[in-house]
Amino acid sequence: MLLRENLGPADIDRLVDEENATASRLIFTDQAIFELEQEKVFAKAWLYIGHESEIPNEGDYVTRNMGTDSVILSRGEHGKAHVLLNSCSHRGTLLCTADAGSTKGFVCAYHGWVFGLDGSLKATADDMALYDGKVDFKTLDLKTVARADSYAGLIFATWDDAAPDLSDYLGDARWYLDLYHNRTPGGMEVLGAPHRWVVDTNWKAGAVNFGADGPHAVKVHGPITAATFGMPPQAVRESLLYSPAVSMGNGHNGILPLIPESLRDQVPAYTGYPPELIELYEQCLTPGQQELSQHLLGGVQTMFPNFSSVQAPAIFNPDGVPINLLAIRLWQPISATQMEIWNWFLVEKEASDEWKQASMLAGVRTFSAAGTFDQDDAEAWVGIAKGIAGQQGSQGEMNFQMTLAYRDKTIPDFPGPGKAYPSIYGEVTEFDVLLEWQKYMSA
Repeated sequence: MLLRENLGPADIDRLVDEENATASRLIFTDQAIFELEQEKVFAKAWLYIGHESEIPNEGDYVTRNMGTDSVILSRGEHGKAHVLLNSCSHRGTLLCTADAGSTKGFVCAYHGWVFGLDGSLKATADDMALYDGKVDFKTLDLKTVARADSYAGLIFATWDDAAPDLSDYLGDARWYLDLYHNRTPGGMEVLGAPHRWVVDTNWKAGAVNFGADGPHAVKVHGPITAATFGMPPQAVRESLLYSPAVSMGNGHNGILPLIPESLRDQVPAYTGYPPELIELYEQCLTPGQQELSQHLLGGVQTMFPNFSSVQAPAIFNPDGVPINLLAIRLWQPISATQMEIWNWFLVEKEASDEWKQASMLAGVRTFSAAGTFDQDDAEAWVGIAKGIAGQQGSQGEMNFQMTLAYRDKTIPDFPGPGKAYPSIYGEVTEFDVLLEWQKYMSA
């Protein structure tokens, strides 16, 4: 194991080899590196906190994590969202222990200190006059994030005063977020509380995979993909091999599997979408976004460092119609070799109740703790953790060298921003997640 105090800039630079497209296995196993990540990555980057639809009214709140810190996302006066460190400013007690609720303020269970929805201190255990004027109580408000903002209903926050605006941080990725989260006037809504489960592997395994790993799909998910999408594995492979992967900048990456050209005369446009909402998509999306959406087999993306989206049209009845699921998730770090996955399902606010129910069911069956795709992935990721845990196994390199063949091959007339590559098999976008990680770790 490395020692954190011995990790200098030169050591960090060697962990990811951009020229050779490899990464040290230690970044997925070493606890000292994990602890440095909390300072260098999770204390600096914009992190996803929650969805606007989870706290619609004043007093609503949910508890979330920013790295290894617990935070409270609350809706305060005038509709403002606040992100507060979930730690009493008196003795550090975890202030809010519920996952979600509605309240007029937060009361510490230890000494009864009371805080407002914005984190301001309202009362101490006893009369403040007992402090004889020797304490400036304004300094004892709850710690709040440096900045909080939202895009397309997605609320992000950062501890870093020097962080760029969220719009600049997301940059070109907003165009791709719109495909899933901003395609109707009403936007999306979350269907229930997050599903949470622990996987014995490093958090970056999920972020990189959704960044996204094309080659694993046929091998790991082949039979399930055929059953879920109603497409033979060869057609799925054709889609992955000849569909675009996109580097969106700032470590944000994703893939856009498209219906193969050979099957488009058999598959209607906007397959998996509610037919009654297509007119709304055409109002909200640009022509380029519409062009992609009409032929999407699915979509997977990671917003650096640990927020991902996945969309896919699932079909479980041969006589039924495909139903799009949309899941968002966080790869929450617990330790160097353990993460907790937080997973939500979303659907358009304008969709019918019947469609919302069907979309939720499609999601639970595929991308959830008991979902077919997540069971496949978890087994593979735990296999990685076990394979690189030993003295010999930890010394090797993670290989992303398909990147060498594709990093200079971009699609010149792609309708979206960023760098689009002609194959999801190219590994470029996966490796980009680690290159961004290295930038933060070296800063």
